[in-house]
Amino acid sequence: MDEIIELLKEFEGISSKAAKGIFFEVMTSKTKKEKLIEVINKISKNFSICKKCFFYKNENICGFCDNQSRDKKIICVVSFLTDAQKIYDSNFKGLIHVLNGEINIVKNIHPENLKIPDLFARINMETEIILALNLTFEGEVTASFLGAKLKDKCRSISRIARGIPMGGVLDYIDKETIDDAIVNRKEIQNKKR
Repeated sequence: MDEIIELLKEFEGISSKAAKGIFFEVMTSKTKKEKLIEVINKISKNFSICKKCFFYKNENICGFCDNQSRDKKIICVVSFLTDAQKIYDSNFKGLIHVLNGEINIVKNIHPENLKIPDLFARINMETEIILALNLTFEGEVTASFLGAKLKDKCRSISRIARGIPMGGVLDYIDKETIDDAIVNRKEIQNKKR
């Protein structure tokens, strides 16, 4: 039991008390146990991570990379998969790139731990980069690092507008605020002509 509760606590947002509650509820309800097994099996069978942008694929189709109507010259860079889902649900029409984290020296997360080389493999001088990283200290550090490294490697780099409050995390921001932040993004570097 302790091993299962510790595993459940590894999921973001699940406290020790919530983990125990989930454990006991699943143990005492055959229906909930069967539904949970069914959901986990569906996730295992139907979902995977896209090796190009690191968003998820549903039945081997990425909602960004495999959608031909998206603008291939604009890449929105986000920190986490949950942030990418928010962008996907917005009116943004370009591509996505999930870094799988943010630079955080205290937690021993360095640039080489992120999907930064994969981003560089996708860009050229015709690419516009939108940095839609969280407006937290770690997000700002990551955005500054990327801004410096991407300089002279793409057409332009912009940061999402400050319509999202400082300390805001994209996963908690509504669709309209994200749409507004993307439309009103601020340029970091002058466009290359």
